[in-house]
Amino acid sequence: MASGASFQSIGYSFRVAHNTVGKIVHETCLALWNTLSPLCFPQLSKTLWEMKSERFATLWNFPCCVGALDGKHVRIQCPSHAGSLFFNYKHFHLIQLQAVVDADLMFIVIDIGEYGRNSDGAAFKTSDFGKALMNKELDLPNPSLIPGTDEEMPYHFVADEAYPLNLNIMRPFDGRNLNNTRRVFSQRLSRARKVVECAFGILSRKWCPAPNPVKEVNSILGGTRSREWQSAAAIAASFRNFWQFSAVFD
Repeated sequence: MASGASFQSIGYSFRVAHNTVGKIVHETCLALWNTLSPLCFPQLSKTLWEMKSERFATLWNFPCCVGALDGKHVRIQCPSHAGSLFFNYKHFHLIQLQAVVDADLMFIVIDIGEYGRNSDGAAFKTSDFGKALMNKELDLPNPSLIPGTDEEMPYHFVADEAYPLNLNIMRPFDGRNLNNTRRVFSQRLSRARKVVECAFGILSRKWCPAPNPVKEVNSILGGTRSREWQSAAAIAASFRNFWQFSAVFD
């Protein structure tokens, strides 16, 4: 999975058929997800959100933030009879990985498989997580006071301009004609939001190391099993961060 090599080249190394390699990768992805998901993706609750908010306030100086939201484009070989469903404005075929990341670069929520032609905002609105957030089904805590003030702030996720502005979604101000207060707010929000960019960077660096993703990584991501690969990669990256984070505090 992490080599980025094609099934054929891996098969030559171990003297097995390429379809056998594909079956092994498929079973490994399922095993990783079934074993590690209960550990790395705990049940969403008010207690969990409050813990995540405390970490954001401590590490990134951004109160009442429970996660950073963003999407990642993952190249694939175009599935059979898919037409232009997966074809993106970047001129290649892809599926989308929507994720929420906490202050320690661990994935909290992932949603995989949205068509590549859709924007991040459109993919968010049609995802199960987006619907739950809009319908207030995530069991977020009640608004709390901003430290040092008597103003209340709702618990929220930070995102970029691709996502809709919502009571529970914060995004930076438009970059034109900002006064000093708005400029500082946007800088602080962007600093908190960069954790999701860093998490995606670690994920890509570890699990997509091939120099030619169209030729090599697509051989792994092609077809319907690309969702399983993304799930396994995200859970492996989260487990690595979870292990390092636990070792620090043990």
